Amino acid sequence: MSVVGYQVYSKNGDGAVRVVVSSAKQALAKADELAESGNDIQIKDLAGRIIDTATIIELAAHE
Repeated sequence: MSVVGYQVYSKNGDGAVRVVVSSAKQALAKADELAESGNDIQIKDLAGRIIDTATIIELAAHE
């Protein structure tokens, strides 16, 4: 069984926040929340591969 999960990163200056969530929908929601502060946002899978916005939206639509 494979583990599905995503890491949402928010970078601002010298600081960074990483949140681990279990679904693409949660990843999108957390990315939207963190983006409100104007920070750079990046979503990765648990293997560390960057997932582009279009892909994560597509994955969330099928959950």
